[in-house]
Amino acid sequence: MTTTSGINLSNVGVDSTTGKVTFSGLSSGLDYQSIINGIITAKTVPVDNLKTTITDNTKKITAYNDLKSLLQTLQDALSKLRGAVSVDGSTNVFQAKDVFASTTRADGQAPSSASNLVGVTVTNAATLGSHTIEVQRTATSHKLGTKAVSSTATALGLAGSFDMQVGSGPSKTFTISATDTLQDLRDRINAANTGSSATGVSASIVSVGTGQNYLVLTADQTGQTIHFSNETGGVLSGLGISNDGGTTLSNQLQAPQTALFYADGLLDSSKWDTKAFSGPTATLASGGVSAGSHSFEIRDASGAVIQTVSYSDTDSLQTLASNITAGGLGVTASVVQSDGGYKLQIVKTDGASIAFGGDTGNFLTATAPAKENLLIERSSNTISDLFNGVTLSLYGAEPGTTVKLDIDRDLSAVKTQIESFVTAYNAVRHFVNEQNQTDSSTGAKSADAGPLYGSRTLSSIAQALSSVIGNGTQGVSKAFSVIAQIGIDFVDNNTVTDPLDKDTLKLDETKLDSMLTANPEDVRRMFAFDFSSSDPRVSLLDFNGATAYSQTGYTLNLTDDGTNLTGADINGVAGSTTFSGNTITATNATGANGLKLFYSGTGDLSNVSINFTVGAATQMFFDLQSALDASSGSIQSEVDALTDQNTQTQTRVDSMLASIDYQKTLLTEKFTNMETQLAQMQSILDSIKQTTDAWSQKNN
Repeated sequence: MTTTSGINLSNVGVDSTTGKVTFSGLSSGLDYQSIINGIITAKTVPVDNLKTTITDNTKKITAYNDLKSLLQTLQDALSKLRGAVSVDGSTNVFQAKDVFASTTRADGQAPSSASNLVGVTVTNAATLGSHTIEVQRTATSHKLGTKAVSSTATALGLAGSFDMQVGSGPSKTFTISATDTLQDLRDRINAANTGSSATGVSASIVSVGTGQNYLVLTADQTGQTIHFSNETGGVLSGLGISNDGGTTLSNQLQAPQTALFYADGLLDSSKWDTKAFSGPTATLASGGVSAGSHSFEIRDASGAVIQTVSYSDTDSLQTLASNITAGGLGVTASVVQSDGGYKLQIVKTDGASIAFGGDTGNFLTATAPAKENLLIERSSNTISDLFNGVTLSLYGAEPGTTVKLDIDRDLSAVKTQIESFVTAYNAVRHFVNEQNQTDSSTGAKSADAGPLYGSRTLSSIAQALSSVIGNGTQGVSKAFSVIAQIGIDFVDNNTVTDPLDKDTLKLDETKLDSMLTANPEDVRRMFAFDFSSSDPRVSLLDFNGATAYSQTGYTLNLTDDGTNLTGADINGVAGSTTFSGNTITATNATGANGLKLFYSGTGDLSNVSINFTVGAATQMFFDLQSALDASSGSIQSEVDALTDQNTQTQTRVDSMLASIDYQKTLLTEKFTNMETQLAQMQSILDSIKQTTDAWSQKNN
C-alpha cells in the first residue's frame, strides 16, 4: 500500500501563471521544485543585471532632466543680460528705466507733490533724460441726472423711447413702458453697456432722502458727450433729462472736458503774447511804444505777409486787438489777463505758424511778442502717446506747477537680474558637485554621488560655463572684462566648509552697487552683445552663438536700387551675406556669421564699419542653448541614447524571461513525467511484491 508520508509544504508547488498545484518528489523523494527554482534563479542573474542597468539609466535620465531644468533657469536669467534686440527693449534689462517726479513753481508758492498731480510708469522703450508737464485741466466724464423720483420701485408712468449715444460711439434705442420703474430703467441702460457695441454709459441710482431718488448717467470715457435723439412720448421731459428732445440738458451734473497741459516747454507758433500792460485800456505809449502812427506785418511761416497792422502810440491795447480781428484775414487778437497784468494775444485761427516783422516803429521791440506755451489736449487722463515709453495718469490740475520727470536707468532691475544669474549658476554648480561627490580620504566615488557621476556631458557643460566666467569678454575695457572686477567671483575652495559649495560664485553687493552707479555702460558691455555702426542707417536686428568678435571689426558694403537691396557683402567676401528687402544676414563665410542687420536708407553704401563685442552673458546663453536644444542638444542626445538603451535592454529582458519561463515549464514537465513513471514502476513493484508474498504464504 502506498503511503503519503512524503507530502509536506516544501513539496507543494503552485504555477504563478496557470495556478496549477504540483507535489514534488512523491515517488522519487526528490524536492524537484527546489531543484527547478535553483536552476531558474541561476538563469535569472543576467536578467537582474539588465534590470539594474535599466534602473540606473532611468535615474540618469531623471538627473539629466533635472539638469536641463536648472540650466533652463540659468538661461532665463541670462536672457535679459545678453543684450537681445526688441522693438520695445523689453528683452534687455540694461534698457530698463526708472522715473523720478518732482514739482516746482516759479511764483514762490508751495507746489503740490508730484504724486498728487501725475502718476508715471515707464517701459524699457523710454529715452533717458527729463520731461516737464504742467497740467492745466484734467479730463472729466459727462454726468447728468433725472429729476427726483419718489420711489425707485414705483412705476414711472411714462411710455415712449429715446436714442442715446456717447460721442461717435454706437447709438441704442431705449423703450420705456408705463409700468417701468427707475430700477428697471437703470438695469436696462447698464445691460446695454456690454459687449462689442456697448453704449459707454453707466447708470446708478442716488437716494438722497425720502422721496428723493435720482438716476445718474455717467459716460465711461472722459471728454465725451452723452447725446439724446429721436424722443417719443415725452419720456426725456418726463424724466427731467431734457425738455427739447435732448438738445438742451436740464440737469447736467458735470460737463465733459478734455485734459489740457503743457509739456517740455513746447511753444505754440500760432499764438503770441506781448508783455503785460496795466489794463485793457492802457495806451501803447505806456508800454514804451514811440509816438506817431506806424505799422507792423503779420507773416506766415514762409515769410509772406498775411496782414499789415496800423497802430499809434495813443491806441489802447483793446483798440489794437479789435483792429487786428477786424481785418478778417484769419488772425484774431484779444486782451488776456496773465502774470498780474494784461497782454495782447494774437492768434492764427487755423493753428498755422505766424511771425512778425516790417515794423516801421518800435511796437515789436517795446512789447516783445513771444510764443505762448503749446496747449496740448487729450480726451483721457491716461496718456501714453506723449513721450515714448512713458504713460501718464493725470490726477489733478495745478496751473503754474511744473512736474519734472527724470528718466534714468533702472539699476536696481539690472542688479536683480545679475543676482538671479548668480543664484541660478550656483544651483547648477551645486548639482554638478552633488553628482561628482568623492570620498575625501580615498578620492574614490562616494556613496552619496549622483547617477551622473563621471558624465562627460555634465563635465563639459560645467567646464564651458566656468571658462566663460574666467575668460570674460574680449574687446572691452580691461578694467571691465571679467565679472570678478564688478564683485562676482568664485569662492575660495580651500575655505568652504561644504564641498557642494566648491566652484560656486559669491557676490559683493557693495562693489556691484558701486560699479553699476559709476560705470553702468561698462557693466553692460561686460555682459551683453554691444553693437556699433559708423552709419546710423545700419542697425542691429539679431545675432546668434556663431557671431564672433573681431579685433579689427567688419566692413559692410551695400548696393541699393532705391527701394530694396541688390547686393551686400562683409569684408568684400563673396557669399558673405544673404538679403531680403532691406534686411542683411551674415553667412558663415566670415566671423560675423548670424549677424542680422537692417538698412533704413536708400542708395549704395560702402566701407561701413561694423563693430561688436560678445559679452559673458551672451556667450553663456548660447553655450546653454547648444546644450538645451530639444532635438540636437547634448543633454537630449544623452537622454535619447539612454532611452534607446533601455528600450533595447527591456526587449532582451522580456525575451530572456520568456525563455526562462519556457525552460521552467519543460523542467517541470520532465520531473513530473519522471515522478509519474516512478509511480507506475512502484505500482508494478508493489503488485509483484503482493503476488510473491501470496505465493510464499501459499507454499508455507
